[in-house]
This record gives sequence, structure tokens and C-alpha cells, in this order.
Amino acid sequence: MTFIDEKQEALTTRRQLGWNSNKAITTTKDNKQSIETKIKNGVRILENIVLRRILIHNFVVPGHYWIEIIHSDEDETDEFMEKARKEQLTEKELPKLNGICKKANGFRESYGWYPDEALYFTKSWKTLKGNGFFNGDCELRRNNDKDKILSKIEEREAGRREENNDLSIRPFDAHQNGRFHLDKIDFTTNPYLLPGDSRTDEQIITEIRDFAKSFKDEWSFNYQNYDETNCHTFLYLLLAKCNLADIDCIGKNLDPYFKQYKISLNEKGHRNSKYEERRKLINKLSNISNYRNIIAYKVR
Repeated sequence: MTFIDEKQEALTTRRQLGWNSNKAITTTKDNKQSIETKIKNGVRILENIVLRRILIHNFVVPGHYWIEIIHSDEDETDEFMEKARKEQLTEKELPKLNGICKKANGFRESYGWYPDEALYFTKSWKTLKGNGFFNGDCELRRNNDKDKILSKIEEREAGRREENNDLSIRPFDAHQNGRFHLDKIDFTTNPYLLPGDSRTDEQIITEIRDFAKSFKDEWSFNYQNYDETNCHTFLYLLLAKCNLADIDCIGKNLDPYFKQYKISLNEKGHRNSKYEERRKLINKLSNISNYRNIIAYKVR
């Protein structure tokens, strides 16, 4: 899957979601007229930032939400990693090559929230809980990957939370290989900047990284109730904190979890500062992502 293929995939997704190319923003790199219209109206799509969603399917497929940052050099590979892949070495065998990562090695920069798989139910048997880990980078998950070959396209349990780690120069979500398996992803979209937002792509990427690295909480699933914290919550809060509109999914009411989570936050009248802050952020994300509000704003 090339960079251009992914652009076309995202454009096709937007068309399927109901965007009219005469009124909305396209993603084609060489369509100068679209770019001019986009800038004039003030709504700007962030083509190098991708939102991915795998939904829960009868609890057989656990699902996952994450965000990706596309880099032109992400498929450049260190010699020692090329050797490891050619010889089909496993992760536990990689250290014998004494390699130090100076390239991304095909692992796309990405961010998500995971449990460590040491999960338990609360006394009510309603909420599933566990320790939360950024990109699933924990000992238990890493151990599950030890006997896997060092492929950038195969599924893995653990990503990496740090830059300049043992596999890549960039942090990456354990599902970053999804770009090679788009048929398994339910929604692939891009975030947008609203009119008047003059931040550069570099500034936005810095904000995304800062949020991801500073996020700390348990991992929990409680059927979209206000007190859960999982990959859905992580992505919603990241978008809200970074003031990024999710027009193509939340704005179109296509995210099956967001609406119920928002309702639950607004119903409870929380005094807890944590959930009150989340309530405000989720309502903000809903407002900035609402397609009708944006069209009305553009008209004004």
C-alpha cells in the first residue's frame, strides 16, 4: 500500500460517507483548485494524519482506535533490519545483530491505548479493567511477540512508546500494520482544522505527540459508560485536546460508540474533576466535528 494508494482510499471513503466534491474538501495532492477552495473556506484537511477504527464485532474481534502520522521516509530500512527480515529472525534473535535504529524500518508513527491483558472484572461484573499502556508497550505484550518474525506488515501485540527504540526511530501503535490490511479496518479518515486555525502540520504533530506521551490512566471497558478509559476514549480526548475536527466519522454520526459515551458523560452531573473535564472535551469534539455547524460557519 503506497502513500498515493492511501490517499485514494481516504478519498473513496469520504465519497462513500456522503461528501460532495463540489462542496467538500478533496484529498488529491495535484488538484490545485480544491486546495484553493479549501484555503479560502478555511477548513483544511490534514492529509498526513490518519484516523483508524476497527469496531468490536461480537467480541470476537476486540477492535481498536488509533491515530497515524505519515512520513515520507517511513519505509526506509536499516541494513541490520533488512538482514533480520531476509533471514526471518524473530524479535528475540534481533539483539545478536547489535543494530541501532537510524531509520523507521517500516513502522509508521502512531498512537493508541491498550491494556496489558491482565484484565479483571469489577465486583459488579460490569466493567473490565486492567493496567493501561501507551501503544501496548508493556512486558506482557512484548513477551508475546518474542517468537514473531520482524515484519512491518504482520500483526503484533506490542508497539513501542519511545523514540529510537529497538525496532524504529519512531513510536508506533501495535496496529500500525493496518495500512497493509485496509480490508480489516472499518473507518479510515483524516482530521480537519477549522476556519481561523493557522497552526502548521509540524505544530499539530507536536501537540499529538505531547498528548500521547503525557496520557496516563487505567484501561477499562464499560460499554461506553462515562467512567471507561480505552482506545476510543484516548482518540476522542486527543482530538479534542488538539482541536482537530472529526467531520467524516463523528460529524456524520458513524462512530457507534461516541454518541453513547457523550450521552453518559452528560447524564451524570459529575463532580469528579476528571470526568467533568472529559465531558467538556467530548462536547467540544462533537461541536467542532458537526458537519452542519461547519457548513453554517463557512457560509457566515
